[in-house]
Amino acid sequence: MVKNKREIFLYTQLNQSHKMVSIISEIITHITMRLKYTITIAALFFTIIAQAINVKGKLIDNNKQPLAFATVVLKLPGTTTNLKGTSSDLDGNFTISDVEAGRYTLEISMVGYKTYSKNVNIPTTQNEFIISTITIEEDSKMLETVEVVGQAAQMRFDIDKRVFNVDQNLAAAGASASEVLEHIPSVTVDQDGNISLRNDENVEVWINGKPSGLNADNRAQILQQMPAGTIESIEIITNPSAKHSPEGSAGIINLVLKKNRDSGYYGSVEGGLGYQLKGIPSGNASANFNYNSSVADFYINVGFRQRNHSGNGTTNRWAFAPNTNRTDTINFLGQESNSDNRSWGLFTRAGVDFHLGKQKMDDLGVSLMFNNNYNNSLENIFYNTQNYLSNATTQYLRNNNGNNKRYHYNIGLDYLHKFDNKGSELRLSTAYSNSKNNREALYEQQMIEGDGFEYQQIQDNNQSRSRFDAKADYVQRFGDNNKLEAGINVTNQQILNNSATWDGNIRENQFQSDYNDFNYNEWVAALYATYGRKWGNFGAQLGLRGEYVHTYSGTRDNSTDNYTANVRSYWQLYPTAYISYALPQNNELQVNYTRRVNRPRGRQLSSFRNVSDSTNISYGNPDLMPQFSNAIELNHIKYWDHHAITTSVYYRYTTNIIQQVRFQSENNPNVMESTYENIAKSQSIGIELIGKNRLSRWCNLTSTVNIFYRDMAAVYYKNVLLQERSKSFSWSGRLMGNFIFTKTFSGQLSLSYHSPTVIAQGRSKGMFFSSIGLRKTFFDKKLTLSLSVFDLFRTMGWKNYTWSDTFYQDFERQPNGPNFNFTVRYSFNNNGKQKRYDNMINDGSDSMDDTYDSYGGFE
Repeated sequence: MVKNKREIFLYTQLNQSHKMVSIISEIITHITMRLKYTITIAALFFTIIAQAINVKGKLIDNNKQPLAFATVVLKLPGTTTNLKGTSSDLDGNFTISDVEAGRYTLEISMVGYKTYSKNVNIPTTQNEFIISTITIEEDSKMLETVEVVGQAAQMRFDIDKRVFNVDQNLAAAGASASEVLEHIPSVTVDQDGNISLRNDENVEVWINGKPSGLNADNRAQILQQMPAGTIESIEIITNPSAKHSPEGSAGIINLVLKKNRDSGYYGSVEGGLGYQLKGIPSGNASANFNYNSSVADFYINVGFRQRNHSGNGTTNRWAFAPNTNRTDTINFLGQESNSDNRSWGLFTRAGVDFHLGKQKMDDLGVSLMFNNNYNNSLENIFYNTQNYLSNATTQYLRNNNGNNKRYHYNIGLDYLHKFDNKGSELRLSTAYSNSKNNREALYEQQMIEGDGFEYQQIQDNNQSRSRFDAKADYVQRFGDNNKLEAGINVTNQQILNNSATWDGNIRENQFQSDYNDFNYNEWVAALYATYGRKWGNFGAQLGLRGEYVHTYSGTRDNSTDNYTANVRSYWQLYPTAYISYALPQNNELQVNYTRRVNRPRGRQLSSFRNVSDSTNISYGNPDLMPQFSNAIELNHIKYWDHHAITTSVYYRYTTNIIQQVRFQSENNPNVMESTYENIAKSQSIGIELIGKNRLSRWCNLTSTVNIFYRDMAAVYYKNVLLQERSKSFSWSGRLMGNFIFTKTFSGQLSLSYHSPTVIAQGRSKGMFFSSIGLRKTFFDKKLTLSLSVFDLFRTMGWKNYTWSDTFYQDFERQPNGPNFNFTVRYSFNNNGKQKRYDNMINDGSDSMDDTYDSYGGFE
């Protein structure tokens, strides 16, 4: 019978897919007509404005090799004041934007090279002034005596994102991607690996600008296995442009993985040991290899992690008689738990990029990412219940033993055609990802007093997820100050989940107390266009994205053995706008607006009942609707030679908020049930301050303060009031200090604090976190030894308080920290060019105005 229903389901899906092709074609035509007029009007408006003068040039050394990271400035003749400045890129090219006509002194400087100076006359008759190739001579005397003891900039600001350099984070040595994210401003990682951005968990996590199959159900495990050593930088995009998917109301966290483009071969091997107090040692090992030539670039990263983690927790819950305003206690439940989690995993990433044609204007790339993980969890929970009506006390013990097998892979194919060397290009990409998760768990529950009654359960849960993406992105530059982007994106996601729970310790000939079969299929077709323009000190970018969504979810009913289908189709427009204005004396003012969505998926929709804790049962809600938000941000950036501060004021209005709700079971006051619901709407406003201060060549600080206010409407579930309207004020702060003791010895200290925060039906307690790291290099930086300690004072615990009219609960979980990690890394390469590159990025010349994209993010 089930087989026939499956065939009917698949046949229905096939018919829906054929219909989708027709529907997508119609909606694309409809959206295209709307976007056509918007883009035409914007283009006519912006081209009326006069263009600015851009000064361009190229730097090479004595060996005719490009000179990267050199400081290029314009001065008034006879003065020492820098009027405009930038730095050369990896190809030696530089551009100084928005220069007024007149006479200047061009000055170029770099550690190990003689300072170059030349007078230039910029005429008013052209929009672009090109300087012939400049040869910068080495300073042999300086090279003999120079001692490089600086560090590259850890953070830089763009109009729509902040970029953090992971290589300069000492905590990254031997750590996972998840552990590095704990050190990023505005990002919070909880005890289960769930990630939030500015107090919002609805955030997308991408790899190299793509979802790569990461989602709320699997990314915690994948990021805990991904070696931090494979990450080059982390981009925080709070208000993404229309080019990006509007998924995730909080924004996007993009992990940019390493891929060196210098010619030759480079690589490293790494091994480390970790230890958590009251636990057993952990281990990790990884290897990275790159080979680059004019024809192709090849890279492979392999990492193995064996992770052990233990902790303990307590829960206290009081049940009250209805309509007594929590004054008449009828029942109490207390829990004490101890848990041990052990995981083994392999992370692999490989790819090749081919450079085609004589002019190398075409690139074809193939990439693969694979993650395999096995996890064993042991948890012992002691229960103590007291019924105040009958004055009866019960105590029992529950042992949970679960085995989790998970694998995930992502395959990508990319093609890039460059129309010119100014940035006009066409990029075609497609990707497919698939993940499977199989969990088997045995639950044993035994009474401590009385007849010692023993109760056993077995639960199997199998989930399969797949995602297919196809994109076409077109970029056209009109000079240096106009940029048009347009593209199409089609995405399909499928989720299959089935689970069964047996009463007893064997599966055969036992009663299935619960069975769940869930299927989900989603199609998204999108068109977008953005237009950016800069004139004088003013820059703007407008964008519009249109998406048509078709979803199907089917759930097999446990009692009737029938499928219940839920089909939805809708389309939405997502506008974006960015405006920037360069104020005098290295000030920048930016305003942006975006509309975003959070669509329910996975465990939020599946009706699978998780019974790992017999008194806390959770399941999803197939009737959830999408959550929409509108956000606006005002940013101000001020740069000095060695200091920078950015101030962000943000406002977000959200409707149909998807949040977990908790309530007592109708049949047993000891049992708390939780599910997901579109509970309310909310308004939030906050201010975020980020400062970067280079106090000396041996010390720099990065500090962050985020002050947050939220107003949430009352929470109802099934017409029952669970929480009245709430208003909350919270804040968080983070300080990271980097210290250069000698040219081969450095250290890092990180401190962070999160104040108490209001959550659905309650609030969370404040949390303090600290870490310290030391790094020592040997043999001309080929050998590196690193030591880091996470949760130095064992204060990284979580405690939540939740309540309604009929219960009050406090829940606390405390890891057995601190965690110690010791890592050894050996790097190798085949020429001296890499050594010079390392010196360039570590020469301490990380002034803020050299790293900022003065074009306003429209690169």
